[in-house]
Amino acid sequence: TSRASPSDSRARTPLTHRFARTPRTNIMFTTRVHAVRAAFAPRATIFSKTTRTNASSAAGGAAGARAPSTGRGGRGGRGGRGGRGRSDDQVMPRQRRNFTDAQLENLARLRGMIDANGESERFRVVVVSRGKANMFLDGNPIVYAGAIEKVIGNVKTNDFVCVTDHALAPICLGMYNSTSAYAVRVTEMAWEHEGVMSVGDVVRRRIREAFELRRDLGLTTGDSSSTTCYRLVNSEGDRLSGLNADVYGDVVVCSSTAAWIESERVNVCRGIADVLGANTKVVWRRDAKMYEAEGTPVVGDFMSCYDAATGEATAIPGEVRVFENGVQYAIDIEHGHKTGFYVDQRENRMAIRDLSRGKKVLDVCCYTGGFALNAAVGGATSVVAVDSSDAALRVAARNAELNNVQDKINFVRADAFDFMQEAIDRGESGTYDVVVLDPPKFAPNKQSLTKALPKYVGLNKRAMALLRPGGVLITCSCSGAVTQDDLMPKIIENAARAVGKTATIATKKSAGGDQPIDPCYEFGEYLTVLTARVR
Repeated sequence: TSRASPSDSRARTPLTHRFARTPRTNIMFTTRVHAVRAAFAPRATIFSKTTRTNASSAAGGAAGARAPSTGRGGRGGRGGRGGRGRSDDQVMPRQRRNFTDAQLENLARLRGMIDANGESERFRVVVVSRGKANMFLDGNPIVYAGAIEKVIGNVKTNDFVCVTDHALAPICLGMYNSTSAYAVRVTEMAWEHEGVMSVGDVVRRRIREAFELRRDLGLTTGDSSSTTCYRLVNSEGDRLSGLNADVYGDVVVCSSTAAWIESERVNVCRGIADVLGANTKVVWRRDAKMYEAEGTPVVGDFMSCYDAATGEATAIPGEVRVFENGVQYAIDIEHGHKTGFYVDQRENRMAIRDLSRGKKVLDVCCYTGGFALNAAVGGATSVVAVDSSDAALRVAARNAELNNVQDKINFVRADAFDFMQEAIDRGESGTYDVVVLDPPKFAPNKQSLTKALPKYVGLNKRAMALLRPGGVLITCSCSGAVTQDDLMPKIIENAARAVGKTATIATKKSAGGDQPIDPCYEFGEYLTVLTARVR
């Protein structure tokens, strides 16, 4: 539920009373910079269980100007969920943001544009309600419809807007949507805006910044003996909310879930060409359900392919071959899940090699064989890989042949629960050394946890029954609702209790470094991977 803290009781003058709409002379501009500087003098406030001392509004003027309250409301209204906010169970010092001179000038320039707007309302402004601003000042990458008090100007979906607090102090800029609960997708903070860049320029800059991170992680070398597939753009984690982009050699698969990303498709493609080369092909996958929620239903194909440099349409590629830590994979771009492959498990698949040496391994929900292949390459004596999809198993068998481990892996088409229960009924309990569980998303949201948690426990208790004493369980959840509440350890605990065993968690991991998380947006976290010793 949304939780609002008491407002600061200190009397303050609204920012608009100080920044009167006067001509923007150099003297006035300098005055604004000094006012902004005064408002953000270093100070720490405390978040406690009962109260929060308010932090100042961005560009909030001279000392004494009123700051927004620190309520963390969000996504009320229009069917959105209330903002969760950060935990109140701990006392956490909240540092006031410091700014460089250049950032202060940017804030003052934006404020001047807002003040000069007057009755013309040519500068599009979205005003958040009193008490809602700090969530977005802290950097939350989405401004929710339920937090908005009013919109100034003739604003429509995919317009570039400036978001302000209730006193019109600028907070951030982004792309507006009049239908979605995600009303503004933030592209940059107010103090970053230099007043000259277009939205397309920001998109291309974000893609270059994302590429530089992957380069520093050693993922962009293109060395076929190592890795040629990785995530290039991770939505809010790379400050491009609504876009995921996975690299598969010279093909990039973009998953678009936002109207504004669709409107900037040409710039996304050009940004990809800038960093990966003009010969890159971009496969564009549109999420029909999300587009509907954004008020822009998909018209035409759900999947298209474009030349990255020119934006011209081209044929969707068939099978694409890539390497991941030296293991070769065939990727079915057109018919595969998500973008065709789960690049988020790269480091976890690598980790199973040492654990599998000389062991008997069971890989449940194996999809195209990622964990099974790495277990076989790592020296497992035998691997059984189970999935319910014929199409996925055909690709998995092809991958086994590409890596010359087809004789080590037995692929089985079956329901995960049924396969393990039937194995237990046949007397195969305690016969596996390593079991991997990587099921689909059982809990797409918090409301589904009641039904999902028994499924997770049921899957894990069957896996534990099949393990020998001292065996290793690698169990995964890609449900954000499970990960964000850290429920996997409890699932392991309850599963072990149900089959009379004990479990010790050895490692707790998530996705690789090519899927960065914005610390201001906990909803970006979704994957949990636990390695446990079961006795």
